[in-house]
Amino acid sequence: MKTLLFMAEKAQLEGTVGGAFGAFGWSGEAPDRIFETMKNIYKMNMVGNPLRLKSASLGGGVTMAQDYGREIAKKMAG
Repeated sequence: MKTLLFMAEKAQLEGTVGGAFGAFGWSGEAPDRIFETMKNIYKMNMVGNPLRLKSASLGGGVTMAQDYGREIAKKMAG
């Protein structure tokens, strides 16, 4: 993911809509770090907060991910 984030820096993403999400089994820091990079480094127009799914509780994760995707779509539609 770190390599992808370095590559994305060249994509001129300022002002574009974005969101960050991830499933984790322990500390769950990655979605927060990705979100902050997108917001503060790339200056993207981020949706709410990062979606963090604890891997052991993925049962409701599909619904949560769908809701997060709807938030992103709504923001993109204006």
